[in-house]
Amino acid sequence: MQNTLNIRSIVEQEIQQKGYNLSRFSQVSGMNRGTLSLILNGNPSKLPSIPQMDKIAEALGYEQGWLYELYLEECFDREVPHWRRLKNFLYRCIQLNKEELIGKALHRLMEDCSQTAAVFDAAEEWYDAGHRQILLPFYHYVTMNEKYRHAERLAISHYRIFRLSQSENFENNLRAAITFEPYRHELPVGFRLDGLLKLANIYYNQHMWEKAEYFADELHELSTSAYDHRIHMINGIDEERGLQTERHLVVYYGQGYVMKGNSLFLQERYDEALEYIYKYENLNWFEGLGEEGRREVNKLSGFARANFLALHLLTGNNNRLSEYLDFLRNDINEVLPGLIFIVEAANKYNFIIDDIINEFLDTVTKMEEELQTKSGYYQSDVSMERYISLYKKLAIYFFKNRSYNKAIDNVIKCMNLSVRFKSKDGLIPSISLFEMYREHAASNQLEQYIQIMREVLRIEEAHFSKHIDSSSY
Repeated sequence: MQNTLNIRSIVEQEIQQKGYNLSRFSQVSGMNRGTLSLILNGNPSKLPSIPQMDKIAEALGYEQGWLYELYLEECFDREVPHWRRLKNFLYRCIQLNKEELIGKALHRLMEDCSQTAAVFDAAEEWYDAGHRQILLPFYHYVTMNEKYRHAERLAISHYRIFRLSQSENFENNLRAAITFEPYRHELPVGFRLDGLLKLANIYYNQHMWEKAEYFADELHELSTSAYDHRIHMINGIDEERGLQTERHLVVYYGQGYVMKGNSLFLQERYDEALEYIYKYENLNWFEGLGEEGRREVNKLSGFARANFLALHLLTGNNNRLSEYLDFLRNDINEVLPGLIFIVEAANKYNFIIDDIINEFLDTVTKMEEELQTKSGYYQSDVSMERYISLYKKLAIYFFKNRSYNKAIDNVIKCMNLSVRFKSKDGLIPSISLFEMYREHAASNQLEQYIQIMREVLRIEEAHFSKHIDSSSY
């Protein structure tokens, strides 16, 4: 039995209920009378276009997107839809944020893998128009349907998924990085530079030093090759899509050294790290800088100075501490990492830094509060890890100097952030520190600790509730 629930029957019923005849509805909707007749009376009836669907919906008092799900069904029930019709439908779904319908359309399209190139081209067109997260299903479609392992569009689709999947969750970022890695060699130069910089950063943030160094080296090698060919200074080469980079070429060149040096630095391989600091402290010789490039060179020079001074401090040389403090006072972005290095050096070499902590801690605390109010900024997880590290090091400093109240306050701060951002590396040492010095905790600190432990149990309950009856704790 034929299904009578279709667009024509529903629209006919709505028109009759509102008292329109064909001529009057043509006037109200702004549609040609002959076109309406083909849609409502044709044999077979004509499926409206998406703009026509929107005009009909508006004339009948419905929101844009009315009957889109039924429209999709009729598109595929009649025959495999012409790509132009389906593309218009998909783009309108993007504009209306109808993610579920996009997924259904692409799932139905799986039956026709010949559309892979068309789907990819459309996704790239819409990406260039400014759409982002909603395009993920399109790139996933390409990765599942592309037949050629070394096709550029397959590599670009994996690259887009990798970039669009970046979030505040370290584990998700790592999974996305591992999936993307094998496809990077097939990318145009510019995409590969951007991808390598992100890969190096992800592994650096995970403290996977060997991988971070590997991709930092690859980033430097590729950026050097691009520079040697001076492709960043050549304009109007349409066929070389790889020349399109998010940042100036000097950023990739310099960051290859920065990431390598910082990875060595944090492994306490200070002599090796120093060699890399010298490589990016002055890149004014780089050709084709322009105003943007000069700004980036100045930033890299600032990184070099900060790292150079921190390196001296962490090797036990505090002769340049006053210079480092002046540097921090003039660059608020370096205050957090700078204070971390200063506290670490104090713990290592028994420096007394109470005055320094008093000077900078309020600034750091305000920065943390501002960061926590921001949402959707995937680097916040990276920054929060730094705060976790700072509070842990401050706790150790104050414990060593028998300032137990301050020490336990910092332990609690470290635990709170560790729970919120699911950092076991911060939580486990914090619990250990608290338990070691529990006897020095004030009653309010004990209560805060208990509240945090209750939250930990609540989070972990799903993992062990199958094995432990909830009434037993």
